Amino acid sequence: AVLLVDGLRDQRDIPLQGTTSPSGEPYTIGDFFGSMAEAMFSLFQILTLESWCMGIVRPIGYHAPWTLGIIIPYIVFVT
Repeated sequence: AVLLVDGLRDQRDIPLQGTTSPSGEPYTIGDFFGSMAEAMFSLFQILTLESWCMGIVRPIGYHAPWTLGIIIPYIVFVT
């Protein structure tokens, strides 16, 4: 979680394609990994495999491909 929050610090305001909040605005990277609490909740969502692919991993991987090197091993080891 620390690596993702720190590594995505400069990209927090980038809107994620294909994701929409209840207000109709697109989610940003900061909505998922802007703080330690948000990152831990996002990693929990990935752990439970609840809309992890289309909702988190693909949109973030598109803008920051290096995150896949953290998220994919995380999925392999915790599920």
